[in-house]
Amino acid sequence: MAEHWDIAIIGGGTAGLPAAITAARGGARVILVEAAEELGGTLHLTGGSIAGGGTKVQAAKGIEDSAERHYRDCLTIGGRTAQDDVLRVWTDNAGATIDWLYAEGVPFGEQMPTFSAAHEAYDAPRTFTPPRGGKDLVDTLVPKVLELVAQGAIELRLATRLTALACDATGAVVGVDVRGADGSQTMLEADNVVLACGGYGANSVLWERLHPGTPYRTYAWPTCRGDGHIAAEAAGAVLAHAQNFLPTYGASEDIDAPGTFWIHSMVAPSMRAPWEINVNMQAQRFMREDLPSPDGRERALRAQPGQAFWTIYDARIRAEAPPLFRWEPEKVARAFTQSPDFVEATSISELAAKCGLDAVTLETTIAAYNEGQQSGEDAFGREHMPCPIAQAPFYAVRHVSTSVVTWGGITVDGELRVTDADGAPIPGLYAAGEVLGMGVFGAVFLGGSTMSSALTFGKLLGERLSAAAIASHTHIAAQSPA
Repeated sequence: MAEHWDIAIIGGGTAGLPAAITAARGGARVILVEAAEELGGTLHLTGGSIAGGGTKVQAAKGIEDSAERHYRDCLTIGGRTAQDDVLRVWTDNAGATIDWLYAEGVPFGEQMPTFSAAHEAYDAPRTFTPPRGGKDLVDTLVPKVLELVAQGAIELRLATRLTALACDATGAVVGVDVRGADGSQTMLEADNVVLACGGYGANSVLWERLHPGTPYRTYAWPTCRGDGHIAAEAAGAVLAHAQNFLPTYGASEDIDAPGTFWIHSMVAPSMRAPWEINVNMQAQRFMREDLPSPDGRERALRAQPGQAFWTIYDARIRAEAPPLFRWEPEKVARAFTQSPDFVEATSISELAAKCGLDAVTLETTIAAYNEGQQSGEDAFGREHMPCPIAQAPFYAVRHVSTSVVTWGGITVDGELRVTDADGAPIPGLYAAGEVLGMGVFGAVFLGGSTMSSALTFGKLLGERLSAAAIASHTHIAAQSPA
């Protein structure tokens, strides 16, 4: 006889860990399936910012905030582009999730909450970030899951990949088909399945399908291959929200890890006031380099050819400005000798040639900036202009867009039930975390939303589905003959 579980949770990361903990503690029979050989998923990579309003810590510090205020603020920041019922379920429950994380022992630190400079500012300090980012969440939540595994409350299958959803004749999901590390296929029966298996940042084919014409440069956990998206779509679900894509601004390629793009230099003014100028692939400036709005910078980059730009500076800036790079000086020096994205030249025309830019246009762009710097009246309204770009040698560094989250996802309703093309819930199927697509919250980065919503939705589903399972067991027991 096949084994049967109340809840099968696919993915042992940001959403799957709280789902498994709360479901098992609630008394449900739980199986947790993880494609990697370890738990944690994207938590191993993330900076770990978590947003929520109306928390106990805020109240204790005299910070006036609430779930309703958080919701209203998100509407304002996002221009009311979010799926409202999903936004509501996040903001209504995010504060309680943060309280829960404190109770579980996540070491947020005394300085929390804060305003985050990485995205558009909220109207109250409601961002909580552990000192070691996602690693602190891994170190807190994974041992609790493993303890429940040791107690027999959770069955754990590592290195096991979802291949399909098992459906009955009515279309209801009744389990999952999975493949183990040895290639063996197994069908796991379950009353409910929770897809918590992350985004599709490691799947170039799905990326190009959902984002045609958008450069494929992602920073993702290797198992974020869109398995949940593909399986859900095959079972009748719909993928949406990809059109809300916004890039992460100012990445560059790591010379020691070719093909890996991350924020290695401080071109965002929240990190460091700019001394350089930025030009697109047409050798033209496209915004004020000290633009304070993260959303404005992201949208400006999205509109540029190839979503790329060159950061241009000179010998004086290199000598006098605060360091542009996070790297050690030795690595920066190697970059200028090893990478075509790091260019040094004795003249502007030579710099343009090495960058593949039109020399006359670049010379005109730099001359116009220098005139504005001298007069104090920049054409783009830039305010921080310490010095002109005039002393050879000249330097250029190519920066590009990247994506740290994926924006397209499985459609769900306000109860996190996966829905079909008619908007009807597919029985037995739920989803939480990045598999929903961050575009569900609109055409904007809402600070702390990726982590916070995944943790919140996973926790909620674990609680709700375990309560329903226990109620069902009780009902069945009551109907059984003595």
